[in-house]
Amino acid sequence: MEKSVLPLPSDKDLKDLICQLPDDILVHMLSFLTLEEAVRSSVLSHKWKHLWPFFSGSLNFDDPDTMWDIADKKKKMEFERNKFIKRVNRILKLLRGSNLDEFRICFEFNKDFKDLIDGWVDFAISKGVKRLELDFSPTWAYLGPKRYTFPHDRFSVGVSCIKSLTSLTLLYIHVTGELLEHFLSNCPLLERLYVSDSEDIVNLKIWGSTLRLKYLHIIHCSQFKSIEVFAPNLESFGLVGGIIETHVNYAPRLLDVHIGGCEPVKYAICPLSNYLPQLQSLVLNIYISPYVKLELPKFQTLTNLRHLKWKVIASDAESLIGLIPMIEAAPLLQKFNLELSWCKPLKKRELRKVKKHPNKHLKDVEIVGFVGRPIDIELTIYLLESAIKLEKIVIIPRNPALVGTPWEFDEIEKNERAIKAAKQLKKNLPLGAELLIL
Repeated sequence: MEKSVLPLPSDKDLKDLICQLPDDILVHMLSFLTLEEAVRSSVLSHKWKHLWPFFSGSLNFDDPDTMWDIADKKKKMEFERNKFIKRVNRILKLLRGSNLDEFRICFEFNKDFKDLIDGWVDFAISKGVKRLELDFSPTWAYLGPKRYTFPHDRFSVGVSCIKSLTSLTLLYIHVTGELLEHFLSNCPLLERLYVSDSEDIVNLKIWGSTLRLKYLHIIHCSQFKSIEVFAPNLESFGLVGGIIETHVNYAPRLLDVHIGGCEPVKYAICPLSNYLPQLQSLVLNIYISPYVKLELPKFQTLTNLRHLKWKVIASDAESLIGLIPMIEAAPLLQKFNLELSWCKPLKKRELRKVKKHPNKHLKDVEIVGFVGRPIDIELTIYLLESAIKLEKIVIIPRNPALVGTPWEFDEIEKNERAIKAAKQLKKNLPLGAELLIL
C-alpha cells in the first residue's frame, strides 16, 4: 500500500498560521529581528502593523559611514547630528513596549546635549534595558571638559529598573568610580563593564563575593590611579592607561587579560603573576622608548596561553627582540598577533639574528603595520623559523590606526615598499605554510 504524503503548506498558509499565534508570542519573535526588520514586518498585514511598536529587541543607533564622511569633511556635523537626533526621537516616540534588550547610541555628542541624552537614558532605564551603550567618541577633536556627564543624580538612590542591567559600556563620557561601584552594588545581573576615555575615574574598587561580573575593561582614563579587584566570576580584565596601582586580590576564573600603559609589566603584569599560568589570552600594549631600556622579568611558564597579542609603539631604530622571552614562555601558543605603530625618524641598522626556539603549536601569525624594516623583519623571521607547524601568516602593511577607515590606503608608496619586503619572506616559510599579504 502506498503511503500518503501530506502536502507542504504554502507560503500563504504558513503566513496565516503565524498570524494566528498570540500577540505576545509574535512580539517575542520580533525581538530576534533588527529594528529595521521589525518595522518592515508592518507590511505583512494590518495585525503586524500594530505589533512592531512593541519591539523589545536591540535599539542600535549607529552610523559609522556618516561619521567617517564628517571626519573627511564630506558632510557637515551639525546637519547630520540633527538628522540622527530626529531619527532616534521618532523611533522612541513610537515604541510602546515595556522592556528592551539593548539601547545603543554611537555618535559624537557633548555636554551641550545633556538634557536630550538624559532623556534617552531615562527611556532606556524605564524599559528595564539589559545592555546599555553610549559611545560619544569624537571624529577628530579632543572633547576635554565638554564631554557629556552621565546623569549621576538618577542613580544616587536605588532605582529598581537598573536591576535588569547586564552590560554597561561608556566611551568619552564623564563617569566617576563611585557611580560605577554603585552600579555594581545595585545591578545584581551586571556581567560586563567597559569604560573608555573618562576623566573622572580616580579610584575603583570592584569587590563582592556575589558579583556576577565577567568582563571588566577600563581603558585610557587619564586620572585613573588605583584599582582593587575581588571578583569571583571575572574572566576578562582590561587595564590600559598610565601608572595605575593594581591589586587583583581574587579572580580565580580569569582567562583573558589586556594590559597597557606606562611600564605595563611592572604596574599590571606583576600584580597578576598569580593568575598568569591560567590565562588563555594576553594582549599587551607596549611603548618602546629610545631612552628607556626594555626589560622584562623572567616569565613563569604561561601554561594555558593560546593567544598572544602585542600592540607596540616604537621608533624604527628599536627592536622587538627583548619581548621574545614572552613567546617562549608559552609552549602551547597557537595564535600570535602584532600591531606595530612606528615613530619617525627612520634609521638604518643591521638585522639582528635571533636563535630559533621550536614551537610545535603556533599555527596562526598576523602582523598589522608591517613596514619591512629590521624592527619587524627580524621578529617575523624568528617566528617563521620557530613555528615548525605554522599554517598561515598574514601581513598587513598599513598603519593599524587606519585599518578599516577610508584612509587605510593613503600611504601608497610606503605600503608598496613594505609589500616588496614581505614577499622576500617567502623563502623563510616552513613547509606547508601560507603567506597572505593583504
